[in-house]
Amino acid sequence: MKGMTLNTSEKMLLALLRSSLHEREPETDFFQNVTEEDWKQCYNLAIAQGVMALAWDGLLRLPKELQPIRKLKLPWAMAVERYEAKYLRYCQIADELSTLYASHGIEMVQLKGVGFSTLYPIPSHREGGDIDIYTYSADKSRMSDQEANAFADTLIQNQSIVVDFHSYKHSNFNYKGIPIENHKIFLDVKDIKEAVRANKILYSELKPRIVELAECKIQIPSPAFNSLFIAFHAMQHYGRGITFHHLCDWAIILKHFDLLIPDEMKRLRFYQGVKALTCLCNNFLGTNVPVDGVERLANEMMQEILHPKFESVVPAKSKVGIIVYKTRRFLHRYQLKERVFNLSLSKSIWNSIVNHIRRPNTIFERINK
Repeated sequence: MKGMTLNTSEKMLLALLRSSLHEREPETDFFQNVTEEDWKQCYNLAIAQGVMALAWDGLLRLPKELQPIRKLKLPWAMAVERYEAKYLRYCQIADELSTLYASHGIEMVQLKGVGFSTLYPIPSHREGGDIDIYTYSADKSRMSDQEANAFADTLIQNQSIVVDFHSYKHSNFNYKGIPIENHKIFLDVKDIKEAVRANKILYSELKPRIVELAECKIQIPSPAFNSLFIAFHAMQHYGRGITFHHLCDWAIILKHFDLLIPDEMKRLRFYQGVKALTCLCNNFLGTNVPVDGVERLANEMMQEILHPKFESVVPAKSKVGIIVYKTRRFLHRYQLKERVFNLSLSKSIWNSIVNHIRRPNTIFERINK
């Protein structure tokens, strides 16, 4: 891609990801004459980008003589094993919650996470941080979807588990050590104008189906739902933590379903972001879904993925320094998101102020959550 220069470890990691996503041999040219330091940087980058286990699959496809030495491979292999155990635990918890809710007339659909992982060649190597669910009524003549969603939270509270309701979009709780988000709605409809329309489409396209995964059964949304939801989720992260993890999710969508975006969403600025994501997947992750006119935006996205201008951890320590850094970061991230969404600066500022008033402890927090 014009204007984008990658270093050795970045080229290595992307080659491993292409190999893993498409189940083919890696391009060996990227691994000739690399050093131990290159491999260390590749491994650390894979961790930072949320694709450590996925990259491992590509590494194992390399000829033995091009793989890293044993002392470098061993920690990587052990990290993958730990994540596989974590993944199995996530599957079990998703199944357990689904069974609990079903016994009370509540349906549960697993969003992203272990449900979405079924599209990957090795599901347990698609990394995730929490379990996103949407709960609704199994019988609307007895209970509305909204009542069922609230009842789902009550069932958790009845187990003496604290449920956090600070977000209008979802409740949060930890179930047996696993973080859970129970969605009330799917997208940030208060902050993003396009989200209102997209959220309505997502409800109509939910159409859940049951899949078996790691000896468990869970419900997942339709391909049309996943395509729009995954794209919107990635765009919401643009400017505040978009990574190769999001890019790989979109590459998997393209691989299985092509560019499955509703026509009414294609007329919005959001679709430029979708095309930019697709451009990046074509150039770096081996997909082949033609798009045009977005190379500049795609370059900006890749720059933000690899070398974000502002970090989530605030480097300043004084209160004034923290406020200045967060203000500059807020404006930068707003400018990035405004490229893919129709946003209002005044509304974004107001929402930020309201959120900080509601949670004043966040004003001087140095870690962005």
